[in-house]
Order: sequence, then C-alpha cells, then structure tokens
Amino acid sequence: MALSDINSIIEWIQSDIPLTKEMFDEYKHLTRKISSSEQILFLKKVVNEIHKENVKLHINDLIQIKSYSLEAFQEFGEPKEIDYSLDLVLHTLNLIHNRKTFPENVKEVYGLVKDITDFICDYLQNNIDYLTKINLLFDKCPERTAIKSKSPDEYYVKLRGNNYKIYNIYQGYSIKNKKKHGSGELIRHFKKGIYAKKSTCMLEIVECNPRQHEDDYIKYGNNIIFDNKKYPFEWKKDKNNYLITPEISPVTSCEGRKSEIACNLSNLPFWWCYGRKCFKANQIDHDNNDWKSYSLRDFLKILNLPFDEVGYYIFISEINRLNRLLDRIKCKECAKILRPSKQTNFGFYRVSHFHCNNSECSQFHKEIYLTHCLNSKCANVIDDRVAKKCPNGFIICDVCGSCCSNEQFARRIDTLKTNGQSVPQSLIDMYSKREGHWEKTECYCYKCQKEMVEDKNGDFVCKECNIKYDRYNAYVRFLKEFENVRNIKRQKEIIKNK
Repeated sequence: MALSDINSIIEWIQSDIPLTKEMFDEYKHLTRKISSSEQILFLKKVVNEIHKENVKLHINDLIQIKSYSLEAFQEFGEPKEIDYSLDLVLHTLNLIHNRKTFPENVKEVYGLVKDITDFICDYLQNNIDYLTKINLLFDKCPERTAIKSKSPDEYYVKLRGNNYKIYNIYQGYSIKNKKKHGSGELIRHFKKGIYAKKSTCMLEIVECNPRQHEDDYIKYGNNIIFDNKKYPFEWKKDKNNYLITPEISPVTSCEGRKSEIACNLSNLPFWWCYGRKCFKANQIDHDNNDWKSYSLRDFLKILNLPFDEVGYYIFISEINRLNRLLDRIKCKECAKILRPSKQTNFGFYRVSHFHCNNSECSQFHKEIYLTHCLNSKCANVIDDRVAKKCPNGFIICDVCGSCCSNEQFARRIDTLKTNGQSVPQSLIDMYSKREGHWEKTECYCYKCQKEMVEDKNGDFVCKECNIKYDRYNAYVRFLKEFENVRNIKRQKEIIKNK
C-alpha cells in the first residue's frame, strides 16, 4: 500500500470534504495502516458525516471497516500491548443492533456484557496477557459533586473555581483551672479547615491567642495549607442554605442515574452515583460540530440503534465495575494475567476465583479471591491477597471495612438453592441469628481481624496496627438508624461494665 493512500485517509479526517459512499468504500480498507487513535477518529468522522446527512451508511457498512487482527499486531514480533478499541466499539454496536432492543435492566445488561467479554477473549484467542481495560468511548466523569447544608450567613471558601464548606476540626482538649484531684474546666479546641481530595486541609492562621474559659482566639488568613504549601482562596457568602462542592469520583466513566425528583434541599436536578447525589453529570448529546467528543451514546442515537437511558447507564456501571476488577487481575509476583480457577475458558465477567497459570511462578495455581465490595458506595475490589476474613468468614474491604450482611447471607442461600447446591449449615445459622456485621454496625481490621473502635473524629481505627477507615468511607456509617444502634450498643457496654 502506497504512503499516499494512507495519507489520503488522514487528510480527509482533517478536512471539511463531505464523505461519499465511494470514498467510504475506499477508506474502510485503509484503516488497518493507521494508528489506533486515528482509527477511532476516522470512525467518529464517518458517524459525523452520517449525522450531517452527507452520506447514508448502515451498521452493516460500518462493521466492514478494517482494523487490526491479533496476527497483524504480532506480525513483527510480540507487541507490548494491543489496542483493540475499534473492533470492540464496532462489535458492541453490532451486538446492540442484532438484539433489536437495548437492555433495560441489570439481568439483560449482564447478558450484553458477557457477550462483549466473550468477544474480547475470542479476539485475543485467549492470549489474555494482552487484556486491557474495556474502552467503549463513554463520557468521562470529570468529578462527582456533592451537596452540603449551610446557613445563608455562613462563610465558605472558593478555591480554584470550586466551593468548599468550612468545618471546625477537633484538635483535642485541655483543662483550665485544674484542681488537685484533676477536675477543672474542660476546654475543647478546634481549628477551621476544609475537606478536599480525601484530605483535611487547614486554613492559614495569622494570629492565635489563648483564652481562659473558651477555645482560643484565632484569626485566619486567605490561604489553605496543603502539603506545607499555601493556596490562596476567597471568602464567600450567599443566601442559599446549601453548597455544591466537589468530591473525588469513584468511577472512570459517568454512570449517574437521573433522579425522577429534585433535590429536597436545593430543588435542583441530580443524579445518583454510588448512593450519593451528583449535580454535575457528563451526559449530553454532542452536536455535529463537536464530533471529536462523540461517545457510544451519540453513535447509538445517530445510527438509530436501540437505546434506553436507564439501561445505558446500568451498562456503563457494569463496565466500570469490570475495569476495576481488571486493575487487580495480575499476579503480584510474576505480573502474568490471572486465569479463572474454576472454569476452563476465560469468561472473566462475574468470576471471583482466579489463579496464576505460570508454572515457573511460586504462586502457581494458588487460588486468589477477587470480588466487588458489598457496599454500593465503595468502588473497591476486595482481594484476599490484601485483606483477611472477618469472624463470619468473609473478606474485609481494605477501604471501607465492609465484610458481611444478613442480606448478603440471604442472597447467597438463594443462589445456592437456585443452582441446586447444598447450603452450609453455618450460613443458615448466621442468617437465622442475624449475625451480619453490617446490621450490627461492627467494623473489623482487614489486617489483624480485630474489631475497630470509633475515635473522637468519627473514624474507625485499629489500635493494634493503625489501620483506619475514614468516617466518610466506613460502611457502617451508611446504615439507617446508625446512631440509634450505636447508642444501644453503648448502653449495653455501660450495663456490662457496672
């Protein structure tokens, strides 16, 4: 193939020349010789020409676009990595076309995701050392936003275009006018700060004077102190009784599901993302002038393929979950991709038990358990190479401390019965006695397995090995009526110690 032929397709991508069917039939054979990123750009430009009604093409035409085969990647030796994004996007579009309808619920989405993972394994001829994250051109999540209540006369911080609520951060206590037997006036000390990037960032202090009968007098400056550096901010105040503030995103691609009702605090529309409200979803239809930003959603709509708003974001949610699993799917010793240990083919979707298949590795055939955290607000993958089991025998999440719940016991029992398998008596006993640690608001250390205690800041900490579950992550914090349950436990402890 002449270099001029390759240049012609690249020049067309960069031009305003309308596409014709004859041009498409020529270009679709040239795509094998351009880079993976240029292939995706070519597909977007073709769909843009369909969007502009310059050319009429069907999905059956698009799937004729030539891309790399595994053999093409291997033609000049074993490549370090393989980008099969174009094949994957075209195959997914064709799968949805052949289904006639877009999946509308979780069960139907599972079927679509399984078909996609089967295609990947077939494409790689089960040589899954080339397995990479699934890229279906979803819209990225810029960041999740949250809502915080405040009073209209309360100041907040505007820092780098974002608003942050100011909190009183507890610093400890002192005793004034201490008497011989140790009693005196208890003074609790606070300093102001904000929560950003999963860290507590303190406000700059320009003057501090101790006081006898109350917290110290503190005058604050106009900087945030983070990592021993100063970041200037503006003091702000408005009439709203709420504040929209950024949070680190738990997902890669935007998967928020639009709420049917407005936020009860702000009356603004919002999206549910991992059990929390988000006010900044990235879910728009791109116009034909913004074709380089086209997502799979745009492709489906422009090509008049089946689309369902709810099902689509369930689909993105499942792909996000699967990509998080792929982050952990390498052997920590030899770096080879782990294989499922309880089935022969590599159907990695919704598989929990893996092992290393490298006979030269010391971890050869040692079973590894990987699964998604049961806490819907946590994006972590639980890994038994990292964490140990709780007293009920379930792996503890090393991010939020989740391990087991009565609902989880019930689901497991139902699954075993449905599959015609026997249900262990220990599982039946735990369910009947309601031994789930979620409902009992008990947290265990993933490292030493001892029960965590709540410190003065509301974090759960292990006194043995200094492991901490941040109060914003600890899963028992999300249990309904948590405070009531915790108070009951405290009363029992008081009675027990009397």
